[in-house]
Amino acid sequence: MSRAPALALYLAASRLAEPLARMWLARRARQGVEDPARLAERLGHAGAARPPGRLVWIHGASLGESLAALPLIEALGQRDGALSFLVTSGTVAAARHLPPRLPPAVCHQFAPFDAAGPVRRFFDHWRPDLGILLESELWPRLICEARRR
Repeated sequence: MSRAPALALYLAASRLAEPLARMWLARRARQGVEDPARLAERLGHAGAARPPGRLVWIHGASLGESLAALPLIEALGQRDGALSFLVTSGTVAAARHLPPRLPPAVCHQFAPFDAAGPVRRFFDHWRPDLGILLESELWPRLICEARRR
């Protein structure tokens, strides 16, 4: 598959930056913008088991975008009660305020750091049947891997 030069450059840079991810995330945790107890999720290690059956993955970068997923989850769940849902976000505020509002069968995880290893581990574990991105930020590696899968 041919890639635009800017995308190819980003993907190469993210691969080179991956070894620094732990240090960068640890620094962000000290600054209070990452949850120290859940840094493994940012590295693509799941904090929960994948539910059986079809899984809908919804990603919202921040609290507002994540909350916007609630009516969508409700509507899709009413349409097909066999669906399971995974909601990912990238902010501590979303991780703090979203889970109490989620229906019991919905899991929240932090989105993986946008590098090859974390993104592949994320998809290897969760294997979503459908992905919906509700955000204004773009994460090229995540989008490319979702497309590939």
